[in-house]
Amino acid sequence: METAESWDEIGERVAEARQAAGVSQGELAMRLGLDRTALVRIESGERKISAMELFRLAEALGVPAAHFIMRPPTPLVSRRHGLDEDSDDATRTRFRFDALLEAHARDAQWLIEQGFLVPPRSPVRQEGPVDPTALAQRARSTIGKISGPLGGLARVAEQFGLYLLSVDAEGEGASLLLDGFGVAVVGGRAAPGRRRWTGAHELGHHLLQDEYHSDLSVAAGRDEREDLIDHFADELLMPDTDLRQAWTQRAQETVPRSFFIEIAARYRISWGVVVRKAVRLGLVSGTEARQLRASTPTRGDLLAVYGGEPAEDLTVGTTGPQWRKAVLDAWDKGAVTGSRAVELLHGAIGIDELPLRALEEPAP
Repeated sequence: METAESWDEIGERVAEARQAAGVSQGELAMRLGLDRTALVRIESGERKISAMELFRLAEALGVPAAHFIMRPPTPLVSRRHGLDEDSDDATRTRFRFDALLEAHARDAQWLIEQGFLVPPRSPVRQEGPVDPTALAQRARSTIGKISGPLGGLARVAEQFGLYLLSVDAEGEGASLLLDGFGVAVVGGRAAPGRRRWTGAHELGHHLLQDEYHSDLSVAAGRDEREDLIDHFADELLMPDTDLRQAWTQRAQETVPRSFFIEIAARYRISWGVVVRKAVRLGLVSGTEARQLRASTPTRGDLLAVYGGEPAEDLTVGTTGPQWRKAVLDAWDKGAVTGSRAVELLHGAIGIDELPLRALEEPAP
């Protein structure tokens, strides 16, 4: 990624981040201990920013300091909605989500360029007409999991060169295709089943080689491609054949609702996905589906039917195992400081928990 080449560019990035945060120039200037006129000059590119001011701006606006001095990837720029003082909440949310995606992309690119993270060559990527069921089946076959519940989605995605990160933010997900790899962020505040489904959805965009995708822009109107990728996500998380076979083998006295609760828990998918798939496969009628949708399982239902709550996936800060190993390798080789390693691990461990480096002497 390229570095900004003028104070005008940096000032524009400051203004965008401020508008995305919904903060006025006067309010931000007060937080920074500056005159409003000084901030106006910063945003217009007429005033330089010291390193200390840059970090204070980053903290006040909730973006990494590098956000102000690095140019965003071209796909992000080409799809970005313009920000101004009157931007609505949806536009601001999308910008903040994109800023998190951009930061994750910078980190991934650095780890790859330094040789700590090596993306695999994915034989599954597809161009042209999409058969979502076949694409999901090929993806499962590639990772040796033709049927049954999948493990963590970040681990799955890494096997196709997509590096997932669950972020502490509202929203669904967004993904970006770069040179030989991809990155995606998933909103960690969503319900557990929804997070897994979003991760699978972003993997679908990655396999179809979509340069940039944001679910925050889909709400206004879905298109045929989004519907196909929805189908891919459903099939990847729980193949149709799995559900049909389980339905056939169930004891006839089993209450359908209890059966679907167990399936949702075992595959760690949302109630809505299970019911939607059951309708599509003709396992329940329209009336039964409406009744099921109106009776979302409670924690008590999960305890009674499944014996407990399924382990959550993609909690805030989750990355894949290859990512974590790459960061700790960079730490071991002295390529990053302890605080930077902890930052790249997104809270997985504290600085006191970092392993002893090969270049350090063990304590006597």
